[in-house]
Amino acid sequence: MAIINNDKKELRREVLLRRNALSPDWVNSQSAIIVQSLTCWEPFLQAKNVMLYLAMPGEPQMDELILFALANGKQVSVPFLTEKFGYMQSAAITGLQELKKGKLNLRVPDEQNMTIVEPETIDFVLVPGVAFDLAGNRLGMGAGYYDRFLARIPQVCTLGIAWNFQILPSIVSQEHDIPVQYVVTEEKITSCRKGKM
Repeated sequence: MAIINNDKKELRREVLLRRNALSPDWVNSQSAIIVQSLTCWEPFLQAKNVMLYLAMPGEPQMDELILFALANGKQVSVPFLTEKFGYMQSAAITGLQELKKGKLNLRVPDEQNMTIVEPETIDFVLVPGVAFDLAGNRLGMGAGYYDRFLARIPQVCTLGIAWNFQILPSIVSQEHDIPVQYVVTEEKITSCRKGKM
């Protein structure tokens, strides 16, 4: 399906409809391919303090990458949405068992036993999105959480993650949008600065 609609709201709806239709078996098998790619990828291997994410249904599932990072001595954190709309922090975890069910039955850090990681100490962020283009422009869910967070840490290595059908020819960006440096799909890792592997 070619998706070329530049209206962000409609574009988001179209891509999410397709993502939500994916079978769990396909999502799990293709997620394993992405995880395998990242466990061999030098920028991720070199990172010491990584911010990963807790996947929603249909997104690339990253639990195995979280476990790999922890087993290899990395400090791992995940997003924690604050009470202020559009703002998030990074919460350290030492295992998946520390998570609890939050809104919409999604996993979140347990704020009763949570350690906030200073953004300036993070050197790698895995950035989910509704869609990306190969210039690194990102279409998110519309609340600006990642753009505000990444604006605080310009030194960080950013890797957008999506399925191959979510990579579009172009996405209209605005001044406050923060592009990612690389994009990974089930097919390959692409440098947005060079447009190649």
